[in-house]
Amino acid sequence: MASSASDSTRGFPTERLTSSGNGHARPLDGLISGYVFKLIRESLGLSQDGLADVLGLDKNTVQGWESGRRPLARMRTAAFVDLRHRLGRLGAKSYMATALETAMEADSLLAQVLAIEPKHIDPRSHPLATWVNNRAFTELLAWPFIGETPSALAAARKTARRGPVPTMPALPAVERQRFFEHLKIASEKSLADSEVGNAASLLLRRQAYYMIAWNRESETRTWLSDMQRQEQRQIRRLDGWSPLWVAARSLAVARACQGDSEPLLHFIKTAIDASDACEAANLNYWAYWAGATGQVEYSDEFMATDLGPWDGATLLRRLQENLTVDQPYIDLSIHAVWALLQRRGRILQEDTRLTASMLERIDALLDHGRVSPRSRKELEQVYFAGQVAQQENSEHLRLGRSGDA
Repeated sequence: MASSASDSTRGFPTERLTSSGNGHARPLDGLISGYVFKLIRESLGLSQDGLADVLGLDKNTVQGWESGRRPLARMRTAAFVDLRHRLGRLGAKSYMATALETAMEADSLLAQVLAIEPKHIDPRSHPLATWVNNRAFTELLAWPFIGETPSALAAARKTARRGPVPTMPALPAVERQRFFEHLKIASEKSLADSEVGNAASLLLRRQAYYMIAWNRESETRTWLSDMQRQEQRQIRRLDGWSPLWVAARSLAVARACQGDSEPLLHFIKTAIDASDACEAANLNYWAYWAGATGQVEYSDEFMATDLGPWDGATLLRRLQENLTVDQPYIDLSIHAVWALLQRRGRILQEDTRLTASMLERIDALLDHGRVSPRSRKELEQVYFAGQVAQQENSEHLRLGRSGDA
């Protein structure tokens, strides 16, 4: 994509539309961040005119930021930092400002994917081969495709709007299809690479599998199944960690997201529960995904260690959010909770509120009855451990009161 020169309004640069190279305007490097900016403005109780007045700008500048016509990512760094601080002084929540910056990263990847022609795709230098995506980034990128509000913005103020207005970043169907086709081609090129186990190429492939599962067309399920068969030819055993193990995990999760849970159940049994190293790798990845590590990783090698020094309570808090009947990879979430508490069981005694919340969710799952026999057994064990922890905490409180008396 090539951009035209920018002008500025009172220190805030404004950008014109980007071009796809075929003469059509494609302001996609501002699609998601523009919508997040709109949510920030609405959370302040301001109209576009009102925010423009407060910031000393023309209304068209605010409209351009929100529509993506003038992408925030194209602002000068100093101007963006100033804008963020001024929004904070107006009352914008810090979590929304953080989401705005992450949305700018998501926009960047989306724009790059849609701009790269298939013949120019290089699996080893692809944007998805450069770093390990986390939950915050991935949920924002998924928003225009699946319509689910990212968890980072779940607490954002809901504003009543007049008329039929978008409730999420709106990506045209043709662009959504182009995105998925690009990822399929990139994955197939990666698998055909002479060095099929190349770390960067594998990172691209396994992250693409998860994103392709956002496409609900029936052919996606067939394609994922075929790719799984091809992956299985590359790795003979899954009872030890390797980059190919991670790709197999991502494929199993992707197929579960498409409604086929059997490959994931098989993977848990034969590839996660098979060794302590694989259990640790699974938990290390979950911790990274959930933001419990506080790090950015650039390859999957970080998984291949004993449990990292991340906060177990933070991970358990994120995992228990997944304990709902509509979670497509519920079995993987349940197993991760079970495995985490096998290794860091003191969490249940140390965070009584988290334990109570988790027990409520497990109660609902057990009552619902739509979990596999293996997952039910693990849930029952976790539930029992939670009850024991609650009883121990109650006893400690009782003894403490007796001592005070």
